[in-house]
Amino acid sequence: MNWVNTFKNRIILLGINFLIPFFAISQNLNIPLNHTFSIELNRAITASDQIIHSSFKPLLARDSKNADKVDALRIVKSERSWLAKRLFREHFIKLDSANFKLTIDPIVNFELGVDDQLDNRDNPKLYKNIRGFSARLQFGEKVALESTFRENQAVLPYYLHERTRLSGVAFGQGRVKTFKDSGFDFAKASAYLSVSPNDRVNIQFGTGKHFVGEGHRSLLLSDVAFNSPFLRINTNWFKGKLQYQNLYTLHQDLNRLESTTKSEGLFERKQAATHFLEFSPHYKFNVALFESTIFPSLDTSGNIPVGVNYRVPVIFLNTLLESDKAKGNNKVGLNVNYRLLETIQLYGQLALQSGNVNYQVGTKVFPYKNIMFQAEFNKISNQNGSNLFTHYSESLAHPVYYESSEVIGIAQFQHKRILTRAAANVILNGNVDITVIDFRQSFIVNPAFNFTLQLGVQMRIVENFDAIPQSKSSFETGALALQSNFIYFGLSTNLENIYTNY
Repeated sequence: MNWVNTFKNRIILLGINFLIPFFAISQNLNIPLNHTFSIELNRAITASDQIIHSSFKPLLARDSKNADKVDALRIVKSERSWLAKRLFREHFIKLDSANFKLTIDPIVNFELGVDDQLDNRDNPKLYKNIRGFSARLQFGEKVALESTFRENQAVLPYYLHERTRLSGVAFGQGRVKTFKDSGFDFAKASAYLSVSPNDRVNIQFGTGKHFVGEGHRSLLLSDVAFNSPFLRINTNWFKGKLQYQNLYTLHQDLNRLESTTKSEGLFERKQAATHFLEFSPHYKFNVALFESTIFPSLDTSGNIPVGVNYRVPVIFLNTLLESDKAKGNNKVGLNVNYRLLETIQLYGQLALQSGNVNYQVGTKVFPYKNIMFQAEFNKISNQNGSNLFTHYSESLAHPVYYESSEVIGIAQFQHKRILTRAAANVILNGNVDITVIDFRQSFIVNPAFNFTLQLGVQMRIVENFDAIPQSKSSFETGALALQSNFIYFGLSTNLENIYTNY
């Protein structure tokens, strides 16, 4: 019918103009980056007898070979009313036809909390007020779009408040401006277009985050920092045994250049070329080579020409051609992943940058289908003054810059809609020891987009504090010694990782 075709065309135009998309299971869309709500997917990958390249995230749904595990959980129920299904089981808006699939869901985080370390602040009432949307749109078999947007106001625990105030950035959520007396206002948007011309190739461009590895942290490339513009090319070779990822990203430091007009000066800018070559000779074992090179492209001297080699998708070419290693703009590394048993996964990383050596070892254990235990050790070298791998004053790898050791332990239980998570990490340094203990009890209201009701407690304990020498991020010295005993309750859509445990 003509009105049907007209309606479809308008929806398509809307998707193109505003890049609206979301959480439908589509082979050309990414699985959201969220450690907590991927236990079922992680368990399925560990138990699988197929070759799965799972170290470069977000995963493309088709590459997981476990697309039925993309949702947080599958709850089979008899038919309910339209309202009940929308509230508790399905996407808020869903359009499905032979040519396209569209889902749109709200993003919210309404949270109230208290922190007994707030004696130095006039307003101890803590809250978050986050509103937004998330949408996914799939055209046929080869093209998909995704977009999210969040508007935030928050009054934070004292250590987070000071870190945010001093850095000007809200823990991976973007630049902030003051809100009322003691709050912050900030917004974040992301979007990408995903095209798969055939089964071996996927090309994406947009703005977003990426993560390399199987751990809670990544020493190679992490999603700690704010969104950045990117072009990502993913190719598979030799019947899927070899996967090659090429990622080109744009970053900026929050250092303004002098302006000759009344307007504010531009921020210093830089570009990154990242290559990740992963090989699986057997479904149990994955080994990958990593290279990332940062090229400053706009600073106080003006625009800086970027060499042709930056655009050539050949791993280690930039490392071989780059002669000025003192600036710390090259990082190379190794990533390994071994499925010891159907219930045990071992993983590790090695990162080399400016003569510094960082490494990681860890394991995930799934003793029962509803339970996961994770243990991880990270060794971080001092990167003061030589680390260009930052974006919006935040790290593109491990969030700690100074020399330290970190031990992480996580236990998680999930049964249908009930999710219990307990985590602790200890960061040890000669100048300061930081322990963060986090317990969260969640009830998954709607598994289609990880909408949860949750109660949590986070304690940050600081011992043996002795000021660490000034580093590239001022919040390390300004907020490092602050403690917190934070209790919170809220309704939240959980589609990304937010790191406050350092």
